[in-house]
Amino acid sequence: MTAVTNTWRQLVRRRLWPVALLLLAALAAVPFVLASEPELPPPADPLPALSKGDELAEPVVAKVAAGDRARRRRVLGVRKDPFRPATPKKAKKAKSTVKQPKPSSGDQKPSTTESTPSPSTGGGGGFVDPAPSTTTPAPPKPHFPAGSLLLRFGNATSDVLPGGLVRKLEPLPPDASEEPLLVYLGLTKNKKKAKFLVDAALTPTGDGTCKPHPSSCETIELAAGETEFFDVIDSETGEPSAQYQLDLVRINK
Repeated sequence: MTAVTNTWRQLVRRRLWPVALLLLAALAAVPFVLASEPELPPPADPLPALSKGDELAEPVVAKVAAGDRARRRRVLGVRKDPFRPATPKKAKKAKSTVKQPKPSSGDQKPSTTESTPSPSTGGGGGFVDPAPSTTTPAPPKPHFPAGSLLLRFGNATSDVLPGGLVRKLEPLPPDASEEPLLVYLGLTKNKKKAKFLVDAALTPTGDGTCKPHPSSCETIELAAGETEFFDVIDSETGEPSAQYQLDLVRINK
């Protein structure tokens, strides 16, 4: 009793005596709960038995007899080998009727002609387009300034004379390291000849025309296709030391 009394006092001091009362009540109620058995639910009604005439009694899948295996089954369509490539379909030929105009006289009837165009070689049908014609453009013509000259000028003893384009007031030879022997002054009034200023040490000979006089040739006039030779006279000996050749090829008007 001392242990029970001490326990009760401790519960009272700690204010846990309501919890102790609930536990005692629960312990007292356990035997009564276990003694009472729960009522079982009533049994369910049994399912009605199906008769032989019911549709549900028949099986969904019919049994296969021994004689049905030897019978050949027939299916829709044609049997096809899955490993054989399919044959391409032939392209249909398009037919076009061209009606001709009615004749002016007589009882003749207009005839109709059928034309069958050839199918294209590609995958789909249609007409074959003609290959586009390729035309090569003509090379552009060279353009020269108006009043310029195409000529050849150099030492007469050389096999090939250097040539090129000479504009107005340009010297000959064009090399700046040498003193100019001729200077192109321009064209005459009729645009048919070219005028050159001649150095005093030169003596011209050829197709050109000296101005103002053949004995004193200050300028010389040349037409296209003409040639002129110029002798360089040595001032001490009075004899020609070199000779130059001028070929006027073209005048660009």
